[in-house]
Amino acid sequence: MSETMKSLVYLGPGKMEVQTRAIPVPRAGEVLIKIKKVSICGSDLGAYRHASDRFRPPLVLGHEFAGDITQVGEGVKTLSVGRRVTVNPMILCNDCFFCKRDEGNLCGNRKSMGTAIGGIQTDGAMQEYVAVPDWMVVPIADNVTYEAAAMLEPCGVTLACAKKGLTADEQSVVVIGAGPIGLLIVKFLKALGVPKVIVTDILDTRLEKAKKCGADVIINDRNGDTVTKIQKLTDNYGADRVIIAAGVGASINQSFKLVRNGGTVVLVALMHEMVEFDPMEIVGRGIHFVGSYMFSTEMKEAAQMLADNKLTVEDLITSTYSLEEGKAAFDILNDPNNTEVKVQIAVNTMEE
Repeated sequence: MSETMKSLVYLGPGKMEVQTRAIPVPRAGEVLIKIKKVSICGSDLGAYRHASDRFRPPLVLGHEFAGDITQVGEGVKTLSVGRRVTVNPMILCNDCFFCKRDEGNLCGNRKSMGTAIGGIQTDGAMQEYVAVPDWMVVPIADNVTYEAAAMLEPCGVTLACAKKGLTADEQSVVVIGAGPIGLLIVKFLKALGVPKVIVTDILDTRLEKAKKCGADVIINDRNGDTVTKIQKLTDNYGADRVIIAAGVGASINQSFKLVRNGGTVVLVALMHEMVEFDPMEIVGRGIHFVGSYMFSTEMKEAAQMLADNKLTVEDLITSTYSLEEGKAAFDILNDPNNTEVKVQIAVNTMEE
């Protein structure tokens, strides 16, 4: 095996290039993974658009990926060369109050692959190889494709969100936003048995995709009658739950108009703006307003669902590019008129 590899390196907003770097050597307790597929996340695209301390260049982006273990470090007992795997990209301290409660997603000492969270630049998977601690690895079944496995991280995020605030007597849920996260939430809501899933967006192409993912009702929010339609669909009470999967601040105030008294609003979208709202909407109507961030056990649960053929996700993949075409893929996604849903980068496509 060569001692060098190709890495797609983010150099600042709008800047990205393929560089040659040394292949990492796994340390004790680590494994080396040969990357096969990487999905581009909305946060990766956000880094490409805007400078942020969370993504200080130079940095290799990418935290949704799958591949094969090619080397194991000293002390690795449960994993072996040739194992097909993905990775939970959260690098936890495993020692704080939250980690000890299996709430690593809330760990204040957390770092994350493909980011500079925690003040340390941690390269991600948009390169030919990565070395990670063995406890971060999530094995995948032989019948699960690399394409599907490279979506297990957002599956963990969306399954955790779909479960947040779920009640046994829930009748209706509104999902605001039919991007990749919203569409996965729709799939999990239906898998969890929610009778009526209503999806709103401003793009008909995404709404049609939501319908194929299991949405019972789709509504184009550009028409301006979303609130009226959802009231009629819910006996004029409003939905039991509203999930905000669109990173637009106005969605918060809209959610109050869509949810019933005593209902739940779940915010999973990463919003980077200040939003004004009337807190009496929450207090006076007994609304539960909760955030949903990352996951705990849900990535492994979703991996089992894929293995058991209870979940399909490949239908959300609309394009695949090579590592060398990586910047072009980001530029296409950055186009306001882009209609892509989920884009992946294929790595190590040639067998050695």
